[in-house]
Amino acid sequence: MKNFFLLIAMTAAVFSSSSLFAKSLPVLETRHAIEISIGGIGPGVDAGAYKKVRRLIGNAVADSVIDKFIVLGYGREGGFSACVEDRPTNQPTSPAFEKFVRQLKNVKPDPSTTAYNVNRVATCTPLVSKPATVQVAKPDGGLQCENNGVALADMQTELGGITVYSASKENDGVIRVTLCGVNSGNLNVYEIAATDLTAAIALGFREWVAPK
Repeated sequence: MKNFFLLIAMTAAVFSSSSLFAKSLPVLETRHAIEISIGGIGPGVDAGAYKKVRRLIGNAVADSVIDKFIVLGYGREGGFSACVEDRPTNQPTSPAFEKFVRQLKNVKPDPSTTAYNVNRVATCTPLVSKPATVQVAKPDGGLQCENNGVALADMQTELGGITVYSASKENDGVIRVTLCGVNSGNLNVYEIAATDLTAAIALGFREWVAPK
């Protein structure tokens, strides 16, 4: 009987110390975000690839793989730019989210009609209400057949404190030979307040009007 009570006391002590130890450890919340851009570059967007991207995002929302989906803008030739963010987790990576990212990267649109980028970003920036606006743009440096253009979120930091109300990948409309390694002609386009146009131009951007 004495041994039984001793065992109970030891077990209680172990649970107590474990509880205290657990409370002393910081809870690390890790969030992962992905910027997705798919749009036509003159001809209309690749319809099959566009539907697949939309379906992957819809499934991820339905399965609670992501808990934030923000549309940043829509392409003139179809498609959109968006940011998705996974749900908070105490783990450094989320297997379900990483699978979702791989599925997105495995989508292969026709490069002669469609610009497609999947880039990791720190977080999705929420959209805010806007005043009278204009659009400014800067080439993203991407090459045909390569997913190497500067991400919208990364280039947005070059605007400093200028508020961005929407962002999208666009094409400059210049006719180029379709050949891997040739400049894609894609630009990062940002909607900003008209009063910030002069400041944006001073930072290396130019006012953007979509070609007709």
